[in-house]
Amino acid sequence: MQPPDLTISEAILWVLAGILLSLILPVCISALKKATGTESLEETKPGFGQRIAAVWTKYGGNRYLIVLGASIVVALVLVFLLGQNFKSPKEAVLFGFAWEGLLNKLPKGGK
Repeated sequence: MQPPDLTISEAILWVLAGILLSLILPVCISALKKATGTESLEETKPGFGQRIAAVWTKYGGNRYLIVLGASIVVALVLVFLLGQNFKSPKEAVLFGFAWEGLLNKLPKGGK
């Protein structure tokens, strides 16, 4: 007996998770490569809120809110327009991840 398809809302959330995973992994890898130490954080001992604000400013948090909004729209379009039926969250995440990976491979402005 096959499991039932994911509901539309579940499919949208899992495709969105795949898209965001595709966007976040390279950022995390880049951040790990650039990590040199936290001596300035240890000297001043800023509070949790101050650290969050500093990271938000340093990495352009507003830009990521825009990316999140665009990713939600893409997930909605992919699920509704393409009418994809997913049997498991894993399928939906892989679909979103693959879709974002495809977009990153396409030429940008003839470059």
